Amino acid sequence: MAIFAKALRPKGKQVLFGAALTVSFAGATVAGDLTTPVSDPVVVGPERYSDDVSAFYLGLNAGYGFGGTDRFGLRTGGGTFDVGNLKPSGTYGGIRGGWRGVVPATGGRDYVYGFELGYDFGSLEDTVSRQIGTTTVTGGSEISDVLSLKFRNGLTNKSGSVLYFVSFGLVQGEVATTNSTTSGGATRAFEDKGRRNGLSASIGAEHQLNDSWSITGEYEYVQFESKDVVFGSGFSTKSTPKYSGLRVGLNYKF
Repeated sequence: MAIFAKALRPKGKQVLFGAALTVSFAGATVAGDLTTPVSDPVVVGPERYSDDVSAFYLGLNAGYGFGGTDRFGLRTGGGTFDVGNLKPSGTYGGIRGGWRGVVPATGGRDYVYGFELGYDFGSLEDTVSRQIGTTTVTGGSEISDVLSLKFRNGLTNKSGSVLYFVSFGLVQGEVATTNSTTSGGATRAFEDKGRRNGLSASIGAEHQLNDSWSITGEYEYVQFESKDVVFGSGFSTKSTPKYSGLRVGLNYKF
């Protein structure tokens, strides 16, 4: 019996191996326990427009207007004389504020819509001259202080961080039309100035930088209503100012 008991007594190395094996199986059982809840890792993504279903914003912007056309023809008692083509251009800057709403669209995108009120300072201007007989005739046009009310809408990309938009609106600006004639060293100058209504359209994009700030860029087209301008000299012309422009801006949402 003593010999049989000695044979059954485990040696030291066997005891350590058995203990290690037991701990390994116990650890594997805990790691593979299907009853233990598993949480997904936190993923930080870009700010989406749909994070706020509606919001107000204020912004600053600046632009450059170019490519306008306004044919200047001077009508007199002796007929109509084509002086040239006015192309108002120049820099402008402004402030704006608006409201926007967001609704889900197909494909993981968002539809964004809203209204924006803006004011632009600065001016776009041009002059053109022509020699008619012994008289130098000069015509000019200047656009400044433009107020606008726009409806803006568009779709975001799938991540919801970039909005591609189009806008349509009404504008009202200060339009000055000038005419001068120089003959025999004497110059006579005339001006017609007043506020005039018009229309605008634009296409662009807005990128969310974070939950408060975004940057914008757009191409716009602005056209004011035509007007028959009668100068004090009895001369007259038809004024139809318009221009295209590139505008960039920064918005703050609150």
